[in-house]
Amino acid sequence: MITLRPNTIASSFAWTPAASLNDPTTRNPLAKPLTNTTYTVTGNLGRCQATDQITVRVAPYPRVDILTRDTVICYGTRIQLNSSFTGTEYRWSPTNSLFNTASLNPLAGPSQTTVYTLSVRDTLSGCPKTVTDSIRINVIPIIQVNAGRDTTIVPDQPLQLQAIISSGNQYSWSPGLGLSSTTILDPVVLLGDDVDSIIYRLRVSDQGGCYGEDDIKVRVYKGKPDILVPSAFTPNADGTNDIFRPITIGITQLQYFRIYNRWGQLLYSTSEQGKGWDGSYSGLKQASGTYVYMVQGTDFAGKTVFRKGTVVLIR
Repeated sequence: MITLRPNTIASSFAWTPAASLNDPTTRNPLAKPLTNTTYTVTGNLGRCQATDQITVRVAPYPRVDILTRDTVICYGTRIQLNSSFTGTEYRWSPTNSLFNTASLNPLAGPSQTTVYTLSVRDTLSGCPKTVTDSIRINVIPIIQVNAGRDTTIVPDQPLQLQAIISSGNQYSWSPGLGLSSTTILDPVVLLGDDVDSIIYRLRVSDQGGCYGEDDIKVRVYKGKPDILVPSAFTPNADGTNDIFRPITIGITQLQYFRIYNRWGQLLYSTSEQGKGWDGSYSGLKQASGTYVYMVQGTDFAGKTVFRKGTVVLIR
């Protein structure tokens, strides 16, 4: 928009063409041409008349177009953004999840739903106004999958897998060796003595094709059901042998696992398989020395397995 300002003493005016003027009869009309336009003004003062012209050249707006439309992706995947523009400079935002932001066609890998904006300017045409276009990428959250804790069984012991997932309704276990089903969440494993160990992978998918995966390793112990207990542990927080726990083989239920000091005081107790003692009592680290343990469980055939002994705590 521009105000036309003729230098004149005329008292009446007629501007042409009138289509892009707010008032073609005023001295200083507002002009909003869409293309280059030459305006002619005729001024009258009594019987005197004069004309003149002015050409208004229109600088086109910059142009921007993100060719990729709003879309949905799975967590952890990327999508190519494609765009075109007319101008002298452009800028993407936000940039923290874009790869190659200096390109018109960057890779986007957002971890959550994100709106990307491409801003364009043209500093040479005379119209530096910024124009923008945007795209929204909706991210389906990651499917959390926990196939279970690695475990040890004996030959011909049925093992019920109990995976935990955050979402999804399509299940695929592989390989299928020894599984009652490969397409349910909690199949039963049954392995013979011809297998030493096997790693099962669970993939959980949703209707959109997004998926999550996790593994579980099943070892086959060639002896009878048993409870194996280490003779020492070092709770020094180095990530190795920090927890004193029994290793259950062919045990379907743990009745108890208890730790006593030399005076017979109970320091720790659990009935949950996989849990163990960290060498402390009531938040206080216990001294190096010998401690007594008792553990009892039931094997898959219903027989009781009991073990009692000592463990050395080393600091």
